[in-house]
Amino acid sequence: MWNWARELPEQLAAEPLGLEDRTAPDRAPRRILVCGMGGSGVSAQFLAALGPFIPWRWAGAPDWLGPEDALLAVSHSGGTWETLRTVRDALDRHSAVYGVTGGGELARLLDEHGATRLSVPDGMPPRAAFGHLLGACLRLGERLLGTALWRSDAVVDELRASRDGLADDDYTWLGELARALAGRQLVVYGTCPLSAAAALRWKQQLNENAKQFCWCNALPEAAHNEVEAAGPGDPPRRIVLTLGDEAPPLDTILDDYGDSVVLTAPAGPAVFRALHLVLLGDLLSLLIARERAVDPGGIPRIAAFKQTGWARRFYGGDN
Repeated sequence: MWNWARELPEQLAAEPLGLEDRTAPDRAPRRILVCGMGGSGVSAQFLAALGPFIPWRWAGAPDWLGPEDALLAVSHSGGTWETLRTVRDALDRHSAVYGVTGGGELARLLDEHGATRLSVPDGMPPRAAFGHLLGACLRLGERLLGTALWRSDAVVDELRASRDGLADDDYTWLGELARALAGRQLVVYGTCPLSAAAALRWKQQLNENAKQFCWCNALPEAAHNEVEAAGPGDPPRRIVLTLGDEAPPLDTILDDYGDSVVLTAPAGPAVFRALHLVLLGDLLSLLIARERAVDPGGIPRIAAFKQTGWARRFYGGDN
C-alpha cells in the first residue's frame, strides 16, 4: 500500500489503454454524469471542480439522463453494483456511455454495447489505483469537452518533486502528525472545490486504511451550520486543506481553532496543489495505520456488508 501511494505521480502519467481509439464526439454532451463509489468515485469530485461534470453516487441513473447526455462510469473492479445499475439505465435510455475500469462485469457490459472503455491496471485495491483512475478520467473528459482540464506534464513533474522532498525528510513531520492524530475523531475541511475533493479523499483513506473515524466538509459551507455545534467538550480534531489561498478565519468561527491543523499546498497549478494534498493524506493514513497497528489493506467490514441480504436485495442480485 505504501508503494502504491508513493506512485501517485507515475499513475497519473500512465496513458490508459483505449484512449488512442477514442475520437472526440461531434458535439459535447448536454450533461455529463460521472458515477462511481468509494475510491473509484472520488474522481468525479475532481472532475466536477474542473468542468461541467455531475458526480453521482447512487444505484441507478437520475430521471433526467437521456439521449443527449453522457455517462462516465468509473469502477476499478468493474463489479460495483451501484455503478452497473447506473450503466444499464443509461444504456436503456440511449445515453452515450463511457467507462474507466480494470475489467470485470463493467468491461464486459461496455464491450457488449460497443461503448468506449478505458482500461487501467488491476491487481490492487481500487483506492490504491486512484492516480490511474483520475488520470484516465481527466484525459477522457478533455476528449468529451474538447478543452484542456489540466497541465498533465507540469502536474506530474511537480508532484514527483513534492513526493521526493517528503522522502528526503524521511517523512519526519508526517510521522509526527500521524502520532498526534492516531485514535482521534477527525474532520477534514476543504476551502475550495478542489481542496474539498481532496478532503473527501482524506476521509476515505483514513476510514479504509487507518480504520479511523473521519468526516469531511467544506468551508465556507460548514461556517453556515456545522460550526454552531462546535461547543465545549471533546470536539474532533480539525484539519483544513487549502490550495495556497488565504486560510479561513478559524479564530472567528471556532472556539477551539487552536487545536486545528491547517495544511497549505505549495505554489503551482491548481490540480497539482490538490493532488499534493491527496498525496499527504494517502501517506498519512498509512502512517496512522502503523501507529494503530491495523492492516491498511484489508476491508473486512465492507466485504461483509456487500454479502448481506439487505445489500443484495437493494442493489439487485449478485451484480
